[in-house]
Amino acid sequence: MKKSFKDLFLKPYHGRISYFKTISVRDFHFDDNDYIFVKEDLPMGQADVNVNLWLKDTKRFADLFNAILFHGETVILPENLHPSPETTAVSLQDAQGKNVVKKQYRDIIMNWQDQAVLMLLAVESQTAIHYAAPLKVMLYDSMEYAEQVRVKWKERPPRLSSAEFLSRFQKNDKLIPVITLIFYYGTEEWDGPLELHQMFDLGTEKNHAELMKKYLPNYHINLVDVRRLKNLESFQSDLQIIFGMLQCSQDKYALRTYVANHKDYFQKLDLETYHALGAFLNSRQLMEINVEKNEREELDMCKALEDIYNDGVQDGIEQGRQSGIAEGEAHGKELGITE
Repeated sequence: MKKSFKDLFLKPYHGRISYFKTISVRDFHFDDNDYIFVKEDLPMGQADVNVNLWLKDTKRFADLFNAILFHGETVILPENLHPSPETTAVSLQDAQGKNVVKKQYRDIIMNWQDQAVLMLLAVESQTAIHYAAPLKVMLYDSMEYAEQVRVKWKERPPRLSSAEFLSRFQKNDKLIPVITLIFYYGTEEWDGPLELHQMFDLGTEKNHAELMKKYLPNYHINLVDVRRLKNLESFQSDLQIIFGMLQCSQDKYALRTYVANHKDYFQKLDLETYHALGAFLNSRQLMEINVEKNEREELDMCKALEDIYNDGVQDGIEQGRQSGIAEGEAHGKELGITE
């Protein structure tokens, strides 16, 4: 059974009390085509949480990495992906010699095991540009490697060479590689650094800078700017439809047309996809729909967009009417005073 946006928002569900925050302020304005835009500020972190829950589906996760790493070839299979701990902790000594535990929290990280291949695949979601992204990803990946070294050291054999004991790492030990994608779905084009070298100020002497770069370790990020991706046909799951929607989402008419052209998909959404679309479209209304998962009801995105648009039109008309009344009263008083 399909539910419209209004049905879900206004009718309570038995067995569970759903809580919806009231949207007290909306900024309505008209563009050249008299289309009303609704601006909403989403709660900090809520957008990324919804996107991460959506991307954790192993079919989508595998499809994302297959498209980016292998140009659409089916190399990573969903059944070979397994969640890995998202919290990594490292114990360090401060200046006073005290142990300090540092923790990092990954958005999504999966263990990919395929015959002889063992790798960790991670995703960091970004709705805003991060101007220290290379440093952020480098720290995340480094802590993951440090944790692997710690675990291997706990399993060390009784006999070690002095060099191995000093290194806390055996000569034949190997680390599990980590590949991290930055899943950026913001509206502005990414203008942050893509590698650590771009964060350095090496002076104005070009020849000297190039020489120094040879000795400065670099760290690249793997940016996935989903609103500007090309070759969407590389995606085999519903990522192709969603990314196509995002690439026209800044044009409200184009968005409505795109959703209408793919109504077979958008009329039968699961709750996690519905919430993720709310994050992608920066819509608090879509993100706050709450339904018991065991009801497995299909959510209609087409109807929801029309409801939001029609509600916005009515609210805009009412605001315009109230504004006109206030201006008329003020103008009448001004004329009376003048007279």
